[in-house]
Amino acid sequence: MTDRAASPTGPSRRPGPELAGTAADATAPPRFTPTDWRTRLLAGVTPSPRSDPAPNRLRWPDYAGAQAVWWGVGPVAGVDCVVAVWEFDVYGGSFGEVDAAAFAAAAEHAAATRRPLLSFLRSGGTRLQEGVAGLVGLPRATLAAAGLDEAGVAHVAVVDHPTTGGVWVTIASRADLRCAVAGATVGFAGPRVVAAVTGVPPDADSHTAEAAWRAGLVDAVVEPGDMDAWLAAALVAATAVPAVDAAAPAAHRDDARASHADADAGSSDGRAATDIRAAGDSGAAREGSRAADGGLGWAQVLAARAAGRTGGGVALDAMAAHGVEMAGGDPAVRARLGLLAPAPGPAPGVPNGAGPDAPGRSGAQGVVGVAVAAEPGGAPGPAGYRLLARAARLAGKLGLPLILFVDTPGADPSPRAEAGGVAAAIGAAMEAVLRCPSPTVSVVVGEGGSGGALAAACADAVLMTPDSYLTALSPEGAAATLRIPAERTADLGGLRPTDLLRLGFADEVLPSTDPAAIVRGVAATLARLTALDQGVRLSTRRTKWSTALPGQL
Repeated sequence: MTDRAASPTGPSRRPGPELAGTAADATAPPRFTPTDWRTRLLAGVTPSPRSDPAPNRLRWPDYAGAQAVWWGVGPVAGVDCVVAVWEFDVYGGSFGEVDAAAFAAAAEHAAATRRPLLSFLRSGGTRLQEGVAGLVGLPRATLAAAGLDEAGVAHVAVVDHPTTGGVWVTIASRADLRCAVAGATVGFAGPRVVAAVTGVPPDADSHTAEAAWRAGLVDAVVEPGDMDAWLAAALVAATAVPAVDAAAPAAHRDDARASHADADAGSSDGRAATDIRAAGDSGAAREGSRAADGGLGWAQVLAARAAGRTGGGVALDAMAAHGVEMAGGDPAVRARLGLLAPAPGPAPGVPNGAGPDAPGRSGAQGVVGVAVAAEPGGAPGPAGYRLLARAARLAGKLGLPLILFVDTPGADPSPRAEAGGVAAAIGAAMEAVLRCPSPTVSVVVGEGGSGGALAAACADAVLMTPDSYLTALSPEGAAATLRIPAERTADLGGLRPTDLLRLGFADEVLPSTDPAAIVRGVAATLARLTALDQGVRLSTRRTKWSTALPGQL
């Protein structure tokens, strides 16, 4: 299995059957060849009855309107699912009227029964023999997928060879998690269409599963033999015990959002009355800061930049050792859907700690975690903040806690990032974090500079490690702006953990930078947050981030 942080080296793109395909009996049961790797995965699935063939509206010669998509219910990788399966030997798996109806029925059944929807895709795109009648299946599929979002039900897509056109656009690219079979052709336009329209065929490393992974369009490139392990990890985490009742009707979640927007804070200083803080400003917590009260801000900055301290990626791995990565195309930011671990470390003998026997599979707490940035000194760009926003939306959809690790001196300020819309991406990510209906916890584990860090720090609770700081602009950037030495800007900037406690920005200073201590701090904070009424918690969050800080140095 390749759920990789380095450049993948999967097999080269392999040819598949011609997209024209051969019409199959529309009433025949789903068919598998002896070598089809999906056979084992789908062995326990009971198919639903097939629809009648689509009408030949265009009077296309010899067109039979056979159904290429079937759906059913049953266990896959140990998790009870609704599945939608594309059969490539029926008109190249192309998506027509009855196929759109089949996918919509699968999505509706998944939403109604609260089972995750698992789509096995293998399609050349829209059923061209149906013309516009086939094309309008795409908005139908889009609305069906949106129904899963409204219901808070997970959608996982397996992108097989090939997956192109409208099926890639409306189903694969919109799924919550997407893995691609190693070597598969993946893209909006198939390579032959690209060559026909542009006159130039795409390069060999374009339109592949591996290229899609590098661009952050799929979350993993998986060998067929490893698919059950990846699916088990993804489905177990997506259906793990939620922090809030994900089965609650959408109206209940809307009521909670409304209370978030409208409820009165109800305390004398304009803050919500509910206390979600630990004893963060106690004497012990103050002494936990590496640069204690008598120290200087610049010493705190140097501690945050020291080699060997725990970084955001290490903290993320410790918190959710068992799960699957979410790709975004920016190595500075990592995201993971996983299970909250009591201590760091993967299960022995299980790839990425992701097998069905991973600890905590029954009764474990699912979480969505993000490291901004994954390595010390990392400067996220637009793609990294888009991944942060996606992770926040997924956490809210599934009712899972969102855990954020902050460790960046600031966002990428380069001309390339500027042209790529880094400012808008930061703003959208910040809004997604602020609007996430699930409990949110941010841990500043190292550096925290400007809005690039704040986008991942505007949470229900903000924890600081002893070797961390957070400031309005990196000391060097502030020095250039104010025309004073960087050391002086740090000393005056109120950036130490103890300073942030007094100001009311931070809620707690953790006793140690050790990954296990960070996990314990996150778990304890989540326990406090999940004990709160959701409406009160969201109202508290809104008040915290929409009013002035209550403290002073």
